[in-house]
Amino acid sequence: MTVEKRGGGPKTAKGKARSSVNAKTHGLSSIAPSDAKESALVERYSKELTDYYEPESPLEKLQIERIAICRAKLNYLYELERIKLALASKEFESEPEKILEKITGFSELAKGMAKECITEGQINLPCRLNLALLEDICDEINGLAGVIENQYQFARAMPKLTKYLNSYPVVGLNNTDQWIEKLAEVVKNIERIFDLGVRYSGRWSEIMDGYLLGKEYEAKLKKDSRQLEENELDQYLEERRIARGGKSQPKEPEDQVDKTFILDDAALRSQLDKFTALLKGYRQAERVVPEYQELKALMLRSVSMPAAESDLLMRYQTTLERRLSSAIGELFALQRSRS
Repeated sequence: MTVEKRGGGPKTAKGKARSSVNAKTHGLSSIAPSDAKESALVERYSKELTDYYEPESPLEKLQIERIAICRAKLNYLYELERIKLALASKEFESEPEKILEKITGFSELAKGMAKECITEGQINLPCRLNLALLEDICDEINGLAGVIENQYQFARAMPKLTKYLNSYPVVGLNNTDQWIEKLAEVVKNIERIFDLGVRYSGRWSEIMDGYLLGKEYEAKLKKDSRQLEENELDQYLEERRIARGGKSQPKEPEDQVDKTFILDDAALRSQLDKFTALLKGYRQAERVVPEYQELKALMLRSVSMPAAESDLLMRYQTTLERRLSSAIGELFALQRSRS
């Protein structure tokens, strides 16, 4: 049986140089500079050492080169550790929810509002509300006494809310006597915000609501345009039928808004509670933000690299420091023997 001889690796100087870096990932285990930046650092350290120690023999110059390389690689190692810690810290900046999930005692809505405040600098309320208006509306709701039987009592008891509802655009509803219908639409949008929880985004909600409102108005304009054409056609056909001796057909009565309907007081109170819940979430968010900042500062101080990475860098550091100490000792021994 014959044993096949192994190749033994590259034979040429070029091949050996190429294979010497087959497993190199960061250059810490290499005895040569890893890149141009490290080479420049080695040159600077070598010049400083040469100017100070004034080596004469080739061995002294060799030890100075070894010292310079070890110093450059240790410098790179410390910089690498600093960068890795900075990257770990950056995660807290880019993912505030990782810190918020550690904060307890607050609603998901409050955490979502706090996150928006942290990332955008302010809490944006939905449905074209602002904090001052929401506070005024909640004051009216908290001062509400007795049973509200119709929308006129509603308007007298809550003028700020009524004025707000008048200004809030809802396709198909007018701004004079359909406040209750508008209230239902506003509450529906607020409930949708509540469902988002920690994914709360008042700003994007406003953008999306504005977009959807525009699409609704666009659809309504198209519908009104078609209806106008249909009315003109019906009128033309009616005139032609009368001209031929037919009788005029009675028109269907137009839909009238019921201005005297009785309100369901319990349902109304439930809708109004959504405004107070929204303000409560806002107030909680104001307390979450400083707690978040305090917890974030503590977590940044305690941030560390994964154990495997930290152990590997420590081993490289120990090896390089031993090389450095050995090279310094040998340089001193050479200079003592020379003197």
